[in-house]
This record gives sequence, C-alpha cells and structure tokens, in this order.
Amino acid sequence: MNPTFKPISTIRALLLFGIPSILFLVICRILIPVLHEKYALHPALSWFIGGSLVFIPLFLLTFYLTRKDGYQTSLEVFSRLRLKKMSSRDWKYALAATFAIMLLTGAIMGISKFLYIRFGIPEIETTPSFMQFEPFQGNERFLLLVWFIMFFFNILGEELMWRGYILPRQEISSGKPAWLFNALLWILFHICFGIQLLILLIPILFILPYAVQKTGNTLVGIWIHALVNGPAFILVSLGVIG
Repeated sequence: MNPTFKPISTIRALLLFGIPSILFLVICRILIPVLHEKYALHPALSWFIGGSLVFIPLFLLTFYLTRKDGYQTSLEVFSRLRLKKMSSRDWKYALAATFAIMLLTGAIMGISKFLYIRFGIPEIETTPSFMQFEPFQGNERFLLLVWFIMFFFNILGEELMWRGYILPRQEISSGKPAWLFNALLWILFHICFGIQLLILLIPILFILPYAVQKTGNTLVGIWIHALVNGPAFILVSLGVIG
C-alpha cells in the first residue's frame, strides 16, 4: 500500500463532508428556487443543474486528492478507491442491503401513515419543496437524459469520495465502527433535504456504509445507491408511482 495511505483525522473528515454539505445546502435552498422561479426553468431541470454543481466537483475532487496522495496510474487509483470486481459475496451484500433499505424505508412510511390515521400526525413528506414537480409529459421526458448525467455524477461523486476515499482511511483511524462515523457524517450532506426526508433516509444512510465496509468494495455502495435511487426516480418522473 502506498505510504501516503494513512488515517484520516476527525477534522479532515468533517471538512471533506462539511464543505460539500454547505455548498449543497446553499444550492438547494437558494440557487435551485431562483432557477425555477426567476428564470422559469422546469423544477426538475433546476434540480438537475443544481445537483450537478455539487456532484461533478465532488467526483473530480476525489481523483484530485487520490492523485495528490501519490496514486498516479489508473490501476493505482482504482485500487486505492477500492473499485474491485464484484464477487458473489459482494452481490449478496449489495442485493440484501438494497432489499433491507427498501423494506425499512417502506416500514417508516407505513408507520407514518398509521400515525396520521390514528393520531392525526402529518405524514412524512417524501420530497423537499425544491425537488417537487409533476410527472413528465410529452417532450418533458427528454429531461431524463439530463437526469442521467446528474445521476451518474451523483452516485459516483458521493460513493467515490465518501466510501472510496474517506471510509478506508476512517477504518485505519477508527477500526470497526468506521462505517458508523461515515454514516453520521453522511447525514450532514442530506441536511438540506429537511428533517422529514432525513428520517426516511435513515436506512440507506446507515446500511450502505456498513455493507461497503464489510465487503471492502466501493462498487457495492455504488450499486446499492443506484438501485435504491435510480428506478424509483424514473417511476415517479413518469407518473407510474406517486
């Protein structure tokens, strides 16, 4: 292993999570509404543009930091970021984690529904205001092409940085609980979505880092993240599910 592969301090980990989190908060709460309201962009397109302004830099920063640490060739970079061929064990973890996340997320929504019916407690809002839009109609469906670009950098930008670059260093400094610290810091990145959606995201925020640490393969996190987020968004955007 390259000698520059070393433990990460709590402060540095906090900065690497915190600075993108602040940027994401500003973009979601200020820029995206401006793009939609002032410049009359479709709310989905506003989200795609705003999200890309976070995810693409995150993606590029991961490779910059990795090369700065001394990993120069593609093989060295891939090895450092723990991008490995998926084994049967990796697939079992990825699929089991995806199923558990969907099951627990559904359970949270079910509990919220029960509390509303039984006690009148408002149901959890599954979509923050800056991401709300009607299902795509007609030519609006071409926006899915823009979404795919944003989605690509969303999944890879987050997973390569949080799980590929940071988590292995947290494992050196924190040992077995590293996935838990990684999950807690990942919560920061989602604060912009509001407390209600954060509650709904609890399963993926904790299960995904655990699965990646157990397998030692960042591709496991990429697959889980993509399988949980991708199909659901497409079905909602096309009006298949509400």
